[in-house]
Formats: sequence, structure tokens, C-alpha cells
Amino acid sequence: MPSHTSGLSRDLEVLELLGTRGAWEDGGYGVQQIAHLLRRDKGQISRVCQTLLHSGLLDRDRTTKRYTLGHHLYALAMRTQEAHLALLARPTLLDLMAQAEESAHLTVLRGGAIMTVHTELAQHPERDDSFDGISIPALKTASGRAILATFAEDELAAWWEEHGEAREVPEALQAERPHETVRLRTLREKPGTITSLERLAKTVKTIRRRGYAISDGELTPTIVDAAAPLRNAFGVVVGAIAVGARKNRLKDRYQALGSLVRESAEALSWELGWRPPS
Repeated sequence: MPSHTSGLSRDLEVLELLGTRGAWEDGGYGVQQIAHLLRRDKGQISRVCQTLLHSGLLDRDRTTKRYTLGHHLYALAMRTQEAHLALLARPTLLDLMAQAEESAHLTVLRGGAIMTVHTELAQHPERDDSFDGISIPALKTASGRAILATFAEDELAAWWEEHGEAREVPEALQAERPHETVRLRTLREKPGTITSLERLAKTVKTIRRRGYAISDGELTPTIVDAAAPLRNAFGVVVGAIAVGARKNRLKDRYQALGSLVRESAEALSWELGWRPPS
């Protein structure tokens, strides 16, 4: 049985489910199917869908009775911080991709997970955009580690208390693409190199000293990820820039890749209005 969650969390689960590829390909889901996939009470889901429908966050087909994401949700999405940030970040990502000759990513931290909101793909056969738009464990990513390194000690401890251990996720939300389900489930369930708050604290110290984070093969065995945090005019961390490089091409030049990503993140942060303390 799923653990108790607040009404808002339940609403978000419904929205996330209807945003998956499966829902798109099926023309939406009906109340019974949503309740089955999320393992929730049908009456409860019916009330949630009606509320979201009246607010414009969902649409409903009069013939099939299936729900899809609504027009108002798309209008809100275009005004989100992520959408604005992606627009501003594109020139920097393009330049970073050209210099690194590898795909460059803009990522954000959401709870215990990292989500890629924009990618500039390198033109080579080993490129991998299969994580775009999908939540993956923050601790296994360079982006997650780079952002967590900006947390104060008490914030880091609180984050670990809530997200350090893997949480069960409804299977229907584990991946937007059926062929990725096993891969993502393995990523969530298989321990990474950071398995304790003490280990995380030690890793964070190294990241703060370097100014960038490295994740060596924890997402894809043949890829090394480097990332650095992005700050806005108020000094608030709003995301990270990351590059995933092929090990056979990078060899031992981890520091060079990390430095390149850090410089790009600092340049974009400057454009966002951040000024480092003197």
C-alpha cells in the first residue's frame, strides 16, 4: 500500500502520470486507469481530476472520457523559472557543447532527484538524451552533487534525512518510455558511491574546493559527468550545467572537463546577475 501523502502530492502525481509518453500515446487516461496505475481509490482520483479539470490544468475528451494535460498548465509552464532559464542558457550550452564536443545539459534539483530541462546534443553516435525530462537520483549525478555542495550543513542533513534513502515510486511514474523502466529502476535501487551522510559531506568538501562535481560511470558506465551550479542575481542556486563525456575520449582529463564546465556555469551565472563576493 502506498504511504499517506498530502492532497497536493496526489494532484501532482496525477499531473505527472498524464504527462508520460504512455498517456500521450493512449490519448489520455480515464479515472479507473489513473487509479489503477497510481494504486489509489477511484473516488478519490475522480474528485482530484474534477478539481484539476475546473482549474484548466486538465482537459477531458467528451467521447472517450479520458483526461489529458490542460491548456492552462502549458500556459503556466511557459512562465516557469525553468522555461526562462532554458531560454537564457541555450547560447552557453551551445558554446560548451562545441568546446567539449559532448552534449551539454541544463538541470534542476527537485526533491531527491535531478531533472534535465534542456540539452544541446553533440553530433556523434554515442550521444545519449534518454534522461531528458526524467527524474533520476540526485546523488548519482554530477549535477545533484554540485547543487548539494552549495547547501549549508543543516540543510544538507535535512536533505539526506528526506531523500538520502531510495523511496518507492509508482511504477507508472518511474519512466516515460517503456524501454527505460528497468534502467531507471536499477538506477534508483542500486546503491551509488554515496551511501551515507558522512560520505556525502566528504564529497561536498571536495566539490567546494574544486568548484565542480564529477560522477564517474554511475549513470552510464562509459560516461563521466561533470557539473557546476548556477546562481541568480540573489546568489540563489537555480540549477546546474553538466557535460557527459565518453571515458575512452576523455581518458584522465577529468580536471580539464570540470574546469570547462565550471567556467561556463560562472559565465551564465554572471549573465543571470550573480556577482561573486570579493
